[in-house]
Formats: sequence, C-alpha cells, structure tokens
Amino acid sequence: MSSRLCAPFGACAVALGFLTLWHCASQTRLPPTARAQISARHAGTTVELRESCYFGELYDENELWLLSPYAFADTSHIVDLKGEPIHPQGQRDIITAGSRFVIDRVEFPDATALAKRMITTPRYNPWVYLKPVEGSDVSLSGRRGYVVILPAELETEEQVENALSSIFAPEGNVARWLETRRPTVKVAIATKNVFEGMSREEMIASMGMPLLWFIEQSAEGEKRVAWYGSKEVWLKSDAVLAVKDGRPVAHKPRDTVASEAMVAPIQGPRS
Repeated sequence: MSSRLCAPFGACAVALGFLTLWHCASQTRLPPTARAQISARHAGTTVELRESCYFGELYDENELWLLSPYAFADTSHIVDLKGEPIHPQGQRDIITAGSRFVIDRVEFPDATALAKRMITTPRYNPWVYLKPVEGSDVSLSGRRGYVVILPAELETEEQVENALSSIFAPEGNVARWLETRRPTVKVAIATKNVFEGMSREEMIASMGMPLLWFIEQSAEGEKRVAWYGSKEVWLKSDAVLAVKDGRPVAHKPRDTVASEAMVAPIQGPRS
C-alpha cells in the first residue's frame, strides 16, 4: 500500500509538524480562479497525443502511469540533494501519437494536491490526469490512469494553455494528419524512430520537441541539431539529414527552486 499523506501522524506529528506545513504549502502562483477556469475548460475533453510517448512508473507512485515523449533515461523532473537528476524507472512501452485520452483533470500544486502526492514524485509540478478513451487500444494496465507532468515554472493561464496545446491536439487532428504520412514514416512515429528524409514535423511527432537545439556551421551552410539526450538529429531546411549519437551536455536548464527533504523540481524539457 502506498502512502500519499503529506501530514504525518502519531508521535511524528509533534516533531515534524512545522516542516510538514511548509512542505504542504501551495507551490503555484496561479490564482484559484485561473486554476478553476483551466480545470473546468479541459475536464472531460477528449484529446489526442501530438507525440508518441513512453509510459512507465511515475517515480515512486504506484497507482498511476507516467507519460513522457522522451526515454525515461533522458526524462527527469526532480533532482536529489546533490543536484543530480532522478529518472523515473520501469519504462514499459510506447503509446503512439494520435492515441486518444480523456482529460480527467488538470491539477496544480496547491496545498490539497501536495498533501496527496508522494514526496518522491514531481509534486511541485502541475499534473494532467488522463484516462484512455473507452474501446481504444490503450489500456489502464492495472493502474488508475496516466499522468503528464507540465513544467513547474508556469505562472500564467496563457502559459498553461500553451503547454497543454503543445502536448494535446483536438480529437481527430493528429489521426487525420497521420493518414497523409508515408507508411515508413507512420512506422517510425509509432516506434519512436527517425530517419533521413523525415520532416521536422514528423520528427517531433515521433521524438517529441527536442530537449535542446544547437546550430552547426559548415562549408555546406547552417544546420540545426535537435538534441534528445542519447540521440541527436541533424536538419537542414526542415528535413532530417542524419541521426547521430547525442553529444555530452554539461549543463541542462533547470529550476532553482529550493529542494525539500528528498527532491527538488527541475525545469521541464519544453522551452
């Protein structure tokens, strides 16, 4: 049985009471009215994934699945006390772009949410709770649902809406777009692969938005490099030229929010 109560009980309540209150204090700058409007706007809406995603363990939460466009080895929303990234474990399989979900709710890290979330999860981030559309190929696989983690630094209603629209498309949009793709591209998107000749749009549907962009200058002109951690994709004129092993990157962008006892939030990969 997993424990999600932020407030301790019994003798621990006396020793840790003040610390608990701090841990459970609201961590969102969005006013309650904005949070309520966003939740009401999206709750019950059927959407499609814009990008193929991996799913697996939501860190130490054992009742929900995490969805991420990146391999879990390249996914991190929290760090340890030394500032080292903590990666989710138990990557299971791929849920393809165009898969349909119902948004159950958009939950912000207010005091109520923090009291329910386990400490060893990205509890300071907004969470989008999803359930597969009934009759779809996506199953719950024994869990209550799926969660997409939004960046922790969202401060306005517009930023939240932009983050949501970058992940989800209205029902039917992605499915119709996929119908116009070449068979080899459809397979690449479904298996999260990329090959020479794919367009930038097709690359993103397969791999997600790049974690970082680089510009490379050569005698042949300027090339853009989409960095995905263990892999990088070279493009020119929005067409894939080559796929190479990812270069080492010393410093990735991350939040500077003070950590709690075990983990601290880091910046989401979208920027």
